[in-house]
Amino acid sequence: MKTYKELLESLKDNAEQIRVDGLDIEVRSCSDREKGRPDPRSAAASNLTRDDYAKRKETLHPELWANETHLLGLENKEGKTQLELLRAQFGWISSDKSTGIRTIRRTLEGLKEEFYLYQYEAPSSEKERPCLVFIHGGGYFGGDIATVENQCKLLAQMINGVVFSVDYPLSPEHPYPEGFEACYRSVKWVYAHAEELGISQKKIGISGDSAGGTFSLACTLRDRAEGSRMISYEALIYPGVNLSENIEQPTYWKEENYENPHQDPLISAEIRTIGKMSPSVLEWYLPAGTDTSQPYISPLLADLSALPKTLVFTAEYDFLRGSCEALSRKLNESGVENRHIRYGGIFHGTFDRLGYAPQVEDMLREIAKDLESL
Repeated sequence: MKTYKELLESLKDNAEQIRVDGLDIEVRSCSDREKGRPDPRSAAASNLTRDDYAKRKETLHPELWANETHLLGLENKEGKTQLELLRAQFGWISSDKSTGIRTIRRTLEGLKEEFYLYQYEAPSSEKERPCLVFIHGGGYFGGDIATVENQCKLLAQMINGVVFSVDYPLSPEHPYPEGFEACYRSVKWVYAHAEELGISQKKIGISGDSAGGTFSLACTLRDRAEGSRMISYEALIYPGVNLSENIEQPTYWKEENYENPHQDPLISAEIRTIGKMSPSVLEWYLPAGTDTSQPYISPLLADLSALPKTLVFTAEYDFLRGSCEALSRKLNESGVENRHIRYGGIFHGTFDRLGYAPQVEDMLREIAKDLESL
């Protein structure tokens, strides 16, 4: 069995370039993954049952021990709403692979109430450090700071700089635009305080996974629309870029685009998951009657021509893969410098799993490399 380090290095060593409808995509898969099948770690986590935890826990990866509730959901579902059940499954207790990172919690004023902005930094006397504002995923209604804390800490160490994580208010208690406003105000606060934070205003990037990726792209669009040009780089991890699309009304999603030669039911389920959730997500997130074609809600429909250097990550077996590829094509057509990396065999939500899924650390390496080149 190959070690985590060997699998991590294999992602780049075994990468292949493909072209899909005019788009150049770099595909990275772990060396122990068979083409047309899920990544072994993704499959192992998804196929676990309560019986596995009861009878063979000692054979499982240690990170699977800590994430039983996230993987299986609440055992007692009686009286729980769909929202409560989904929130219980969001998140992952990951590995802290960083050393010596300082954490500061700051309080900012939101649209209706205060929210927290977490700061992770590698101690340094340098004054022109790179910086990234990170926005966690969770369908706008779930997810939390803890799930991505170790990713932010490791990235801060990699860039010898500062990473901020936005603890934005969640829907349905706080519908659009409250969460989006918190994210954008975080960027403005970081930019305004760059000198005292030891950050270069020319080296501020933004990133997020899933809904956080959508917020990141929306913040960059608003930044350009307002003429601020605070954001110099964006890394989008399987973002939802067209919120009007769902499994009943697909625009970019096509089952035939997914390689599943063995008719694996796990793959069949995973490529539909986000599409099935979309109607509930929109109901919780958007006030009734909201036009989903607005640029800060469905950024794929916006003018992208002024965007900065962009990196798009996708998961092979994800409902959102097609729309993310459409985003990269439009970036190309708009003359925006960009790259597109697809990770073979993984599912939506993998970014939570630092230390378990090597793909996460590989993403962080790529983001760090881009930030250091600004």
